[in-house]
Amino acid sequence: MIEKVYAPNLHLFAFHLWKVLRDDGNNRVENPQKLWDKCNQILESLHFSERLNLVDETFKISPIKIDEKLPNSEIPITVRIYPQCLYDSYAVAFNLRRPEQENGKKTEEISLNFFREINRDQIFLPEFVDSSLGQTLLITAFIPEEFKQSLIEDLENLAQKDLENLAQKCLEEFIPNNQQRPPLQNQGELFGSPIFEYDNLSQINLDSSDLPYFHVLIWLFTENQSSEDFINCYSEFIDLFYYRNKVITAYQQSLKQYEKAFNYYGEIEGEIKSLNEFLNREITDESFLDEADLKFLKQKLKALSHQDFTYSQTLRNLKHYRNTIAINSKNYQQTLKTIERKLKEKSLINYSQNLDFFLSFINQDSKYFQERINDELNYFVEGSTLVDRAIASIRGITEIEQTENQLGHEKREQENNYQLQIKILAVGTGMSAGGITGSSSGLLLNQYATDYPVITFGISVIISFLVALFFYVGILGLAWIFKKKP
Repeated sequence: MIEKVYAPNLHLFAFHLWKVLRDDGNNRVENPQKLWDKCNQILESLHFSERLNLVDETFKISPIKIDEKLPNSEIPITVRIYPQCLYDSYAVAFNLRRPEQENGKKTEEISLNFFREINRDQIFLPEFVDSSLGQTLLITAFIPEEFKQSLIEDLENLAQKDLENLAQKCLEEFIPNNQQRPPLQNQGELFGSPIFEYDNLSQINLDSSDLPYFHVLIWLFTENQSSEDFINCYSEFIDLFYYRNKVITAYQQSLKQYEKAFNYYGEIEGEIKSLNEFLNREITDESFLDEADLKFLKQKLKALSHQDFTYSQTLRNLKHYRNTIAINSKNYQQTLKTIERKLKEKSLINYSQNLDFFLSFINQDSKYFQERINDELNYFVEGSTLVDRAIASIRGITEIEQTENQLGHEKREQENNYQLQIKILAVGTGMSAGGITGSSSGLLLNQYATDYPVITFGISVIISFLVALFFYVGILGLAWIFKKKP
């Protein structure tokens, strides 16, 4: 069992969002300098006096170089911190290593306990760094010279098993807690040297979308060229891990949006169920919609409209994260091409196969993320259709009610006009008949007018009134008879 390595390195690649697109124009996120604060806390934990300082709004921070010893140790280490701004995010490459040379001489191999010493307070783990876009930890080390010879002499499968055990031992020293330590997910070769990938992506699901994502790479250099090529492409590796972590973060956020969409979908189904119960009740013409019914439908229309708005926002967010995954996956692939082109310019060696180790993330994980979100959108789109239909039904019912109310109002107006016209006709006819009768009765009673003038006048008035009343009632009666005829 190998217990020592040469020139071990730890690289923390962490990324933190500092601005987002908002409708109100305020693009800054809460505590955008959190990543720099965490870097300073790491420096403080390592008992270093240097600190990162943000000079101005241009996000220019000079790299920090430190040559010190580990706390409570005589082991010299070198620290290099490279802060930068990538598009809408801050990025930092925090490199802590045992130098390859000191005073012009090659340093000695060092115990694997070195990894435990540099992470004694778990200061490089995701729970502590807590960057909004996640992180990648890369551990590199040269295999001891005596083991290199055994790689040549030993059987290939046995040597591979020894390398895997060495990588696992480095991980156990760096993360002693078995509950935090991610499992081995992938292994292969990069730039001619074996590399092992550990992550807990399979543990991130709907019930654990907030679980910190662990991504650790352990790269065991078997030759100097591997280290030189890595250093030559260091800035591209920062970009590569940046795009990868944006994909992972977008997927985690999509899981939260899925949970919201699922809950909204249940609420929508509940509203539609109660609406169907209302529509399925027995309705007569006399009790089609009363005031309470209209109030119920009004409340349903308001609730469904609000739910449709929030539901549509959630589906829009799902689409946004799907697009984010697709865009950053393409950027990830383009970065791999940049690395390949850069290496080809400096060497005649074909490095295309060496980069296959990183392609599994695109061909498997990223593809799965996008397909899953597409399936979720296809499922949830029915919710919007249900809401649209329910709102259309409510509006149709209320429009029918409004039409019937309008027709009833017009019918009542016609009825009132008809009755008014009949009454006017009856009154006019009665008055005319009464007047004529009054004039005629005066002539008939003229012989009594001299002897009994008062009586004669009274009789004439009574006869006129009775005749007028007769014609008034008669016309009303005839109008009623004709109205009742079919």
